Amino acid sequence: MPGPDPSAYLVLSLANTARAEPDTDLLQTREQAAAWLRAQALLPADAGLTGSEHAALLRLRESVRDLLAAHTDGRQDAAAAARLTRALADGRLVLTVDPGSAVGLASAARASYSGVVAGVAVAIARSAAAGTWPRLKSCAAADCGQAFLDESAAATALYCGAHAAGEAGEAGTGGPG
Repeated sequence: MPGPDPSAYLVLSLANTARAEPDTDLLQTREQAAAWLRAQALLPADAGLTGSEHAALLRLRESVRDLLAAHTDGRQDAAAAARLTRALADGRLVLTVDPGSAVGLASAARASYSGVVAGVAVAIARSAAAGTWPRLKSCAAADCGQAFLDESAAATALYCGAHAAGEAGEAGTGGPG
């Protein structure tokens, strides 16, 4: 099983900005979204979000959540993958090479929102490279949907930590929930 992956936790944090409980959307307003992005070091302190950027951020989050649900169900979701691909295109990623030949990804855009998207895209890419991307799932419990890292040996967990114990007969544990 892959070890701890900080990039995976950024993806989980983004997905978990929406909760099943009423009034728990941490990205509900442009101001709330900007504050959350700043706390994640994805948005500069002096930057905000326009209405269209806020709407794009919500679409990005929902496309991530849709793919995590597909991971949980063990299915491919071409439509969700296409939505996420479109949402990540705003990041305008380029491959960078430093003098020591270390390779990385960065945003070619100067706009703050493009940097936000690039940060999420890089986190997803790093998570995939670390082997944790397919283990990022959403809880299958009714009215939950919390994103979690499936830390079970066989990657068969269906429930977040809060619901894993109560779901007798289900495979795996939910990991941090």
